Amino acid sequence: MTETAVTPEARTTAAARTPRGSLGWQKFIRVAFHVVAITEAITWAGLLYGMYQRYIAEAAHDPVPLWGMLHGIAFMVFCAVVVLAAWTYRWKLWEFAVAIGAAVPPLFTIPLEIWYSRTGKLKPRR
Repeated sequence: MTETAVTPEARTTAAARTPRGSLGWQKFIRVAFHVVAITEAITWAGLLYGMYQRYIAEAAHDPVPLWGMLHGIAFMVFCAVVVLAAWTYRWKLWEFAVAIGAAVPPLFTIPLEIWYSRTGKLKPRR
């Protein structure tokens, strides 16, 4: 009977794919990513509406300060959650950069969340 030797490289590769933290932490990050991605997109839409009201409709009430503040907070929280998700799920650098970059154009966080969920980048596992 022969034993198969496990090389240190094989152990490192397997460990590199295993997410960090407990299963509960991984589920929390997945839900946080989902909620914050949708919230960031909603506040982007609100800010776009506010800019329409200010510059096109020339409404008496200016909603830009409110929506701008809400979107700024949502953007910062989204970036923090992306950092935590990248650390937890051991994302590659390009996966992290795409997630941060998706917060800049309006409403891109929703397709990003769908893509990352479907491809398993947010899948809790042991």
